[in-house]
Amino acid sequence: MIFLSIVIPHYNLPRELLTRCVNSIIEQDITPDSYEIIVVDDGSNEPPRWLDEVYADYPVYLHEISHAGPGAARNRGIAEARGRYIQFIDADDTLQPKSLAPCLNIIREELPQIFRFHYRICTDDNKPNEADIPTTIKTSNTISGAVYMAENNLSGSPCTYIFERSVALRHNIEFTTNVFHEDEEFNVKLHYHATSLIDSNAVIYNYCLRPSSVTSSTDKQFEEKRLDDLFSLLERLTRFREKQAETSNKIQRRAMKRKMSMLTVDTILNLLYDNKSAKQIHTLCNNRLRPLSLYPLPYLSHSIKYTLFRMLANSKIGLILLRLITPREKPVKK
Repeated sequence: MIFLSIVIPHYNLPRELLTRCVNSIIEQDITPDSYEIIVVDDGSNEPPRWLDEVYADYPVYLHEISHAGPGAARNRGIAEARGRYIQFIDADDTLQPKSLAPCLNIIREELPQIFRFHYRICTDDNKPNEADIPTTIKTSNTISGAVYMAENNLSGSPCTYIFERSVALRHNIEFTTNVFHEDEEFNVKLHYHATSLIDSNAVIYNYCLRPSSVTSSTDKQFEEKRLDDLFSLLERLTRFREKQAETSNKIQRRAMKRKMSMLTVDTILNLLYDNKSAKQIHTLCNNRLRPLSLYPLPYLSHSIKYTLFRMLANSKIGLILLRLITPREKPVKK
């Protein structure tokens, strides 16, 4: 019986990168009948049809769709998946050697709707090795996804957890297509609805940096769309929060308030990284964030860093100071 479906969105990548990704999965200490690898090609110029021949002896399946972004590819992967659980892996990333089986053993025993793990950033000069894997996997008590989101800064990547497929299907959670930041929306909705979550210190995922990757593009038009999509993301999540208002509990409301505030901070930071002037940022915040009740930033007591940022970001003079002290290069994160 298939327990885990691993979904890999793929678009115009060199063959060696996808091969590296798939090999890092099939070399894990898990039996071939317990998992499947679903590669969804997002309209590449040359789809990786060679997968069928090269991996004929392994549970590797290729599906092709018209180009609509990684969100559409992941949606197709969820639809095609036969496993109880799903894990996303980007085609240019890898899994740590022998890291997956111990985590799957915990999942089989506890059956959480979300199992979270850690990742490490890799470059060609900093390759993964087994020494980076904790000798003992430590896990949290089982909590809800909303509790986790209310107490932690939820990562924007959908590649930092394994989740039960039925949660996404039951609540009609899917990725918005043809936009950036579609993963943030999916993560928020999935954690909002998940009734059980286990957090762990396991290091499973290798986030491999590439200068030519989508997330590292510096094209001006590209950056303008990315920023516009950030505002649109906040608009969609505001509608989601309003729709859930009558049925939400106190923890879910607190979780959404924290996450929305953190996304607003990210939006302002991205405007700073994009070299927008303090006046431009103040105007955009008033025009697009104030109608959503996201600006001025609300009071939250969870960190001094947020408090200081809030004090500065909520005024034009403060934004001028932020503009002076914020680096122009956006930090890498997953």
